[in-house]
Amino acid sequence: MGSLKKFTAWLSGGYKKKNDGDPLRKTITSLKIFNKRLQRQVVKMEQKGKLAKKKAIQRREAGDIPGSRLHMKNHLQFQKWVHSIENFRVRLDGVQFKLEQAKAIGDFTGVAKDIAGVLGELQVSVKAPEISNMLSQLDLGFGNMDAIFSEVNAQLELSEDSSATGVTDEEVDNALAEVDAQLSINTREALPSVPGGASFEGEISDLEAEIKKLKQQRD
Repeated sequence: MGSLKKFTAWLSGGYKKKNDGDPLRKTITSLKIFNKRLQRQVVKMEQKGKLAKKKAIQRREAGDIPGSRLHMKNHLQFQKWVHSIENFRVRLDGVQFKLEQAKAIGDFTGVAKDIAGVLGELQVSVKAPEISNMLSQLDLGFGNMDAIFSEVNAQLELSEDSSATGVTDEEVDNALAEVDAQLSINTREALPSVPGGASFEGEISDLEAEIKKLKQQRD
């Protein structure tokens, strides 16, 4: 019997061990705690992303092109990870709802696969060390989840290709181009304005007329 089938049986109580309590309740509680931890990681990543962008702008202003690219890439990476994690959090909410429904009808086959699939995709897509550590510590009450992830990933044909959350050179170039444009605008706004307008032109005309009048009197 595969790991996923054993996990399904465990959810339904078939592999319930002494002092395990209700396996379904344990799984739901663990997922809720995990979801809250993900939420805190999102806040931290957003803060790190803002700091990386600030550093990218500072490096750009200082003429450090490689440094600005490095920090901007970090900024964009945090943005993509935040978006992915928020998407997974919504899906985890859906999985928890399905668990409650599965309890009512006594069929955990599909929902067990959903749990493993959602968590497996998170493992593949978000390569942040903090998320990998959280997944390794996640305890749903049934053995090693890595085996279940591998089984579901193979069934869903998920790969280790993280291109969906990877940052391309083109994306970095576009982001830095926006920074350059903003810096150019700020520089122009900081320059002292040149006197102009009707009043200034009028002063010049009056001065020219006075000079002409003095020349005529001298002649």
